[in-house]
Amino acid sequence: MVTKAAGPDELLDLGASADPALASYFRLMRLKRLYRQGWLKRGLPEGLCESVAEHSFGTALLVLLLAGKKGVGGEFGKLDSSHAAILALVHEMGESYAGDITPVDGVSLEDKWNLEREAILKALDGLPERDWLLAFWEEFEEGSSPEARFVRQLDRLEMGLQAALQDAEGFPGMEEFYESARRTVVEPRLRSVLEEAIAAAGAAPRGNRA
Repeated sequence: MVTKAAGPDELLDLGASADPALASYFRLMRLKRLYRQGWLKRGLPEGLCESVAEHSFGTALLVLLLAGKKGVGGEFGKLDSSHAAILALVHEMGESYAGDITPVDGVSLEDKWNLEREAILKALDGLPERDWLLAFWEEFEEGSSPEARFVRQLDRLEMGLQAALQDAEGFPGMEEFYESARRTVVEPRLRSVLEEAIAAAGAAPRGNRA
C-alpha cells in the first residue's frame, strides 16, 4: 500500500492514558497520508494523486453543494443533509488501517468489509462514540437509508469528477473511471453533473501534463 509517510499514530507516543478523541484523531489522520491507490495503478504521479482524506472531503463537499439545506428530493425523498454529510465523512474510515483496497487486488467483498470494520474499531478504540460512528459506516456500506444511497452515488461522482480533472491534465485511461462512475451515478441531476464534467474535460487542451 503506497503512502506519503508513516501514520501519525506511529510517530506520536500518546500512551494508554491519552484522550480517546485525540488518539482517534491521529489514527484516522492516516487517511491524509494514504494515496488513492487506483490512480497510482493507472500511472498518475504521486505529486498529483489525492489522498483518501481528500476524497472524503470532496464527497462531503458534494453533499453540501448538491443536497444543500433542504435535500435533493426526487427518488431520494427529502434527505437529512447533516446525516448525509456524516456518512460522507465516515465512509472511508475503514481504510485507515485496511488500506485502499481496489477491485484488482483480489480481495473478496466480504473480506474487504471485515478488514475495514476491524480497522474502524481499532481507529476509534476507547472513543465513547465508537459504535455510533461505526453504525454510520455500516449504513453507508449497506445502503440502508436514502442518505446512504445518495452518498454512495456521490462517492462515485467524486471519483468521476477527479477523473475528469486528470483527463484534462493529459493523463490517459480515465474512460475506465468514467464508466465505473456511470454505472452507479444514475440520479438525474447527479448524472448531469458527471456528464458535464466529462464533457468539459473532453474540450480541454491536451498534451500539457503537469
